[in-house]
Amino acid sequence: MCGIFGFFGKQERLPSQINLENALSTLSHRGPDARGLLWLPECGLALGHTRLSIIDPEPRSDQPFFSQRCSLIFNGEIYNYKELRNELLTLGAIFRTDGDTEVIIQGYEYWGKSVFGRLRGMYALAIYDNQERCLHLARDEFGIKPLCVLQRSDSVVFASEIKAITALTSLSINGGVLTDMLSWGFQMENSSLYTGVRYLTPGSVMTISLVKNATIQVTESESWFAKRAYLDNGDELDSDSLHEIIQRSVDDHLISDVPIALALSGGLDSSIIAAAAAKSHPDLQAYTFTLSDGRDPEVEHASLLCQHLGLKHHVARLVTKDTEGWLRRTAWYLEEPIANINSLVSYGLSAILKDEGFKVVLVGEGADELFAGYPWYQFALNPSFSNDPIAIFNAYHLRRTQKGLVNSLRPIYQLVTKDRLDTQREAFRTRLSEIPNSLLNGFLSFDQSTQLQYSQLLRVDRMFMAHGIEARVPFLYKSVLKASASLSSANKLRIKKTNERAEKIALANSFSKYLPQSITMRPKFGEQGTVNIWNTNLSGSITSEFDRCLLSNELLGARQLLDEFIDWKQVKNEKLTPKEKFSLALTIEAVDCLLLSRRQYDEPSPFNWEFIS
Repeated sequence: MCGIFGFFGKQERLPSQINLENALSTLSHRGPDARGLLWLPECGLALGHTRLSIIDPEPRSDQPFFSQRCSLIFNGEIYNYKELRNELLTLGAIFRTDGDTEVIIQGYEYWGKSVFGRLRGMYALAIYDNQERCLHLARDEFGIKPLCVLQRSDSVVFASEIKAITALTSLSINGGVLTDMLSWGFQMENSSLYTGVRYLTPGSVMTISLVKNATIQVTESESWFAKRAYLDNGDELDSDSLHEIIQRSVDDHLISDVPIALALSGGLDSSIIAAAAAKSHPDLQAYTFTLSDGRDPEVEHASLLCQHLGLKHHVARLVTKDTEGWLRRTAWYLEEPIANINSLVSYGLSAILKDEGFKVVLVGEGADELFAGYPWYQFALNPSFSNDPIAIFNAYHLRRTQKGLVNSLRPIYQLVTKDRLDTQREAFRTRLSEIPNSLLNGFLSFDQSTQLQYSQLLRVDRMFMAHGIEARVPFLYKSVLKASASLSSANKLRIKKTNERAEKIALANSFSKYLPQSITMRPKFGEQGTVNIWNTNLSGSITSEFDRCLLSNELLGARQLLDEFIDWKQVKNEKLTPKEKFSLALTIEAVDCLLLSRRQYDEPSPFNWEFIS
């Protein structure tokens, strides 16, 4: 896991080495172990890299990495790199390292761009071909690793995080995306909050060529694997087969030359990852982070699981009161106001893992979007909606919309919100129509391209990498997606209220022999489900932070930038929910951090915790 950054285009537009070094320094938290910059004025090319050393941590695998033909910068992990290496050796390739980075560059030299389809893992990368004089940008099929791109007529700037781009050029607010973020809590497309900056589409390859040192020529191709998995889903798997596929994925995700930790919430998803990991690595340590001063069912279930599996379990509790510093740092690293309160939890857990000496953690994200874990998926099976995609979408939007913030937009941007909602509704209808025989699978596919991308994976990457921790997501693997796509709707979700599990049915059954029944039967929400963070002592702190963001002179500039879009008088009149307050406070802080103050936080995290077990 690393940070990557680069420029390619007209020679006269190439930034100076000093400016490029400054931009690269904004990614130092992503790669504290090594740093490198390639600057080629004659090619209009710069490639920068900050390294978090995990596989083959020796300096020989530092980046940019070079072959006779190519230069490569790469963020991520390739879990089948040993298989590919052996295949390349039979073709005559000669290796000087033992890592996955060299496998990518050698694979490109032998197979060209088709190498990207052979990679199993998570990645965002850039490879410059000296012979073809072109640059390829590529990203994994799930979009686990982000790649931000700013494309102009004569150049392209790209980076793991937007802050590296803002170090070279001024940006402005994308009003349309802002309305999405205030309405949904995350963006609904691959555009960012900042005008001109977008995320490379998952599974795509972008090829950039420079024409007569004047303009760039760009082609982009997509994999479409995620959609094809639902179109060609094969025979439905039984529980044992699903178990074996998930087990193999977890085994692959345990490949590392440094210690790995487990993030354990006590819920089904992280418990499955822990059980599978403990099978081959019983010495792994699990960490649970709680914000609660009182009883926390998540801690109780996580402790029960660790006793059951024989894993060493660490429980840390927040004791800080400095939520101002916490929110500001969360906004700086998150960059966009993703209204997922778990950002604070992920940020806190990653700080603990760093302090404990870890670089890698396994997390359970992705299971809900593959195996139907969220309550809104029941709309796809509810007979009252008569299998109507439009009715399903309307119920989904009603469930998720931040109505108070939409009402706080200025009238013209309320109209923008309505227009964008019409476009999103049509995109939802189209996606469901493209996947025959299962409205639920269509709904899951839609959420994988929106909610999973921009509410979950961006949060996980940004918050864990804030402290140089690589978060691996074993559920987001091609084989696991294909397995989940084979399952019938009835084997994923049921509406009828019974004593049996209602969501992620097949997933729970696949590990029922290996987990305590209280975990496999535990609901996602409710008295024994996920703790409502707004019922912890953090709620009052977030409210005070909201008030500070609305009144502080320090943030006046950010509010003025947002004044075009937000009616601040209406904000005060609305009875905003705690989540809406968090969303707007995060918006103000993010705009200030990225567009105005541009602070960097190299000092320790501004909060304290204590281990309670």
